[in-house]
Amino acid sequence: MRKILLIFTVIYCTVSFYSCNFFNKEEKIPAYIQIDSLTYQGISPNIFTCAYVFVNYKLVGVFEYPRTIPVLVSGDAVVTIRPGIDLNGYSYERTIYQMSDISETRITLEPQKIHNINPAFSDLPSVHTAWLENFEQSAITLTAADSLTPQIKVVRNQRPGHTGYIGRIQISPSDTLTEKFDYTYYDSIPIYFQATPGYLEFSYKCNEPFEVRIKAYNIANGELHDKTVLFTYKSPDIWKRMYINFATIVREMGPGFYYKPYFRIRRLANTNPQDSINIDLDDIRIVYKKSI
Repeated sequence: MRKILLIFTVIYCTVSFYSCNFFNKEEKIPAYIQIDSLTYQGISPNIFTCAYVFVNYKLVGVFEYPRTIPVLVSGDAVVTIRPGIDLNGYSYERTIYQMSDISETRITLEPQKIHNINPAFSDLPSVHTAWLENFEQSAITLTAADSLTPQIKVVRNQRPGHTGYIGRIQISPSDTLTEKFDYTYYDSIPIYFQATPGYLEFSYKCNEPFEVRIKAYNIANGELHDKTVLFTYKSPDIWKRMYINFATIVREMGPGFYYKPYFRIRRLANTNPQDSINIDLDDIRIVYKKSI
């Protein structure tokens, strides 16, 4: 009996000792990183969806912003931020934007203190721009495909970070001589990459959805491929930015193709025949990393 009592006493004391140590263990107090905005040179709004945050080159997490981020690091540290996008408009294809440089801030992190970091990004030196249309020049590179399609109007537009011009497409109720309205790049673009990242990007605002399409011409035999690569969704009041994985398209087609991107607008079954279709476009570009 005494032996059993002694065993229970030893077990009780051991558990009590470790329990006290566990609950009395001093918890670390986090420092905080506050991210309110991510900006990109020459493009506004950039519509980055998130920030990839690293502290001392270790990933803390992927955060939508604005966000206050707790980090269990104190003292001198390196905070690295990379912008994230929803590739092809899908949140499940969220990824780091590969054309951008990296924001790196050396900072002394203090527990309980909020440290504000709002990085500005720009293209890497290795980025090649195959097409850019920002409607700031007198001659634009996006035109109506035929005489039945109303021409794009270049109008001044003011929004946060932007005071220049945009391209405006207006399809009125009287435009009924064709069922589709195409707006196309005036020429064909040779693309010289297969494996490197590349995007077809554009900013838009619209009261009806529209298609983004690609024509691909085989240089050797003249074969034409014409396909829809994206459907947008309505956004009548807020500017959106779309990033299409152009590298995937190029890999599927293979080498030796020229590309002609274009936008197609249709009156849908639920479109009110008395309403005009209004689409604003800006900062259209095809960019990719040059092979080193």
